[in-house]
Amino acid sequence: MDRRGRNIQKDFIKRKSFLKNELKYIILKSILSNTNVKPIVRGFAIFKLNSLRRRNRISYQNSPCLMTGRIGGGSSYTQVSRHSFIKLATSGLTTNFRINSW
Repeated sequence: MDRRGRNIQKDFIKRKSFLKNELKYIILKSILSNTNVKPIVRGFAIFKLNSLRRRNRISYQNSPCLMTGRIGGGSSYTQVSRHSFIKLATSGLTTNFRINSW
């Protein structure tokens, strides 16, 4: 499998684990903010919250380029990396986009 397919597959797995653990994260945060809950339950919620992996947070989700699989430098609007977007724009395949510096 080439780099493009590998990066897209890894991103798919990360997003799947994020969705699975997001509900747990929201419930545990609500238990922590509730002052009517017993302290032992809140302590257990802190323990479980710290045991969740950091990569399952929304800030750790990347958007790989759909053409090349490149992880960094991707636009959230077009889902294409800046390198691929410049190639598309110079060949005239993008509509309603202009390159200002060319």
